[in-house]
Amino acid sequence: MDDLTTDVVVLNTPSGVFKGKAIEGCVQYSGIKYANLKDQLAVPEMVTAYGDITDATRFGSQCVAMDGCQFEQGVIIQQSIDTPSSPPMSGLDCLNLNITVPGVSNRKPLPVMAFIHGGGYIMGANWWPQYDPARLVKLSMESESPTIVVAFNYRLGILGNLTSKELRDAGYPGNNALRDQRCALRWIKTHISNFGGDSDNVTLFGESAGAASVLNHLSSSERLFKRAISMSGTPTMFKLFPSAVAETSYDIIMKELGLENASTADRVSRLLTISPEELVAKTPMTVPLRSFVDDDIVPSSTTFKDLEPGVSGIGGHQWCAELMIGDCQHDGTIYAYMGIAERKVGIAAQFCTSLAANISKFSTEAVLKAYNLTPSTDDDIAMRTILEYATDIAYAGPALAFARSWHGKAYYYHFNEPNPWDGLFKGCSTHVLDAAFLFQNYNEKLSPEAREVAVSLAKAFLNFANGTEPWQAFHRDQGNAQTFGPSGTSTSAMVGNNGWGEGRRDHLFKLKEEGKVDLDELSVAWDKFLAGQ
Repeated sequence: MDDLTTDVVVLNTPSGVFKGKAIEGCVQYSGIKYANLKDQLAVPEMVTAYGDITDATRFGSQCVAMDGCQFEQGVIIQQSIDTPSSPPMSGLDCLNLNITVPGVSNRKPLPVMAFIHGGGYIMGANWWPQYDPARLVKLSMESESPTIVVAFNYRLGILGNLTSKELRDAGYPGNNALRDQRCALRWIKTHISNFGGDSDNVTLFGESAGAASVLNHLSSSERLFKRAISMSGTPTMFKLFPSAVAETSYDIIMKELGLENASTADRVSRLLTISPEELVAKTPMTVPLRSFVDDDIVPSSTTFKDLEPGVSGIGGHQWCAELMIGDCQHDGTIYAYMGIAERKVGIAAQFCTSLAANISKFSTEAVLKAYNLTPSTDDDIAMRTILEYATDIAYAGPALAFARSWHGKAYYYHFNEPNPWDGLFKGCSTHVLDAAFLFQNYNEKLSPEAREVAVSLAKAFLNFANGTEPWQAFHRDQGNAQTFGPSGTSTSAMVGNNGWGEGRRDHLFKLKEEGKVDLDELSVAWDKFLAGQ
């Protein structure tokens, strides 16, 4: 590698020449195309070689999706940071990745961390500044655990997850979001050694929908990575759709595009030629677009029952060495931005009615008693309680279930640092906050104590990626959760098999052990409440 005193760095590799930029004591190679697409819905084809010089000094095109960067910063994280201009959208040239490497010479290949961004499969990109890994990589050098970080785009929304029988019959198998991610992992396996990385020592990590994707990839028989990290997201929350549900979403999208009476050929042609801007404008936010069970990329859904002790569970334990999984203390607050806040008036009665319609009377009474909810509960109290329930059934419960089911070494964490910034949930450990802290890009806006939490979290992740035990492993019978925050503290505490670490409720697991509820039924019932059913 050339002298890092200059801004531009040129790297010669067997695959081609890459021109990158020195920043924060690191070198970043941005916008490297990892796959080609024959058309907007095609299966990705991995790039194997490059031309004379690849300019990797600027971000590549982003995938077709709503531009949610400022929304995530200002509303969800509740604090904005400097943000560059958005790259253009493209349905064909969007599958690119950014590589950040330590700006020092290394005698041996370095561990690699590959990041899958969140955003509910409808927004997100590898250029968002809140997830710029330069400071994380710089910290890896300072802590003597140098690590390479790769962040990649994958198709979102309609181009990422729309499917139907007629599309599959036309040669478009679907699940493009997961196919793109898998292609990016294969690219890393093939090419990362050219950038100083160890292709056999990759840690795949993701947040929210990205975390669910990480766990979905464990169903593959292909050894894609060595370690996995799931941050506030699992397939039990982001459920895979059966083909019938995917078909319903397809019909709605066809109607929105004015194609309900069009031929299959015309429908396919329209999907392949529609502009990114029109596609975003005509995609209803209320239409669910997720991965579906296809007996290929994802052969089956993962349920709470699959994660019970003694059940075979997920397949990745056969080749994935270790799992780290965690949650934020108030993850459920994210649902306030998904239609719940608008339903605040009378929400207690709505919730009670929905539960009664979707689970047994016996189970409904048990849940409502455990959470001290009645149809007449005050709106403010009910809203807070229902969001706490959402944390339990959608985030904390699944994380604990995955930790308990893992056949190898699992590391379980709780992120309890309160959000310090003005906003709807100031003082709560909100969804996405652990990721914002992890990448160190908010450090100037944190108190010294909160900054300690950010650094402690990052060092633990880096240790894990470097094969060092970040804290005491989870024990199936005795538990054990590492807690980050509040106020600069981090502790490791033993928790019971049915219990939680600091700041977590064990209501649902207790009710399950008492035979009063079925967690999978509760999870489906929560989805139906979100849908207004």
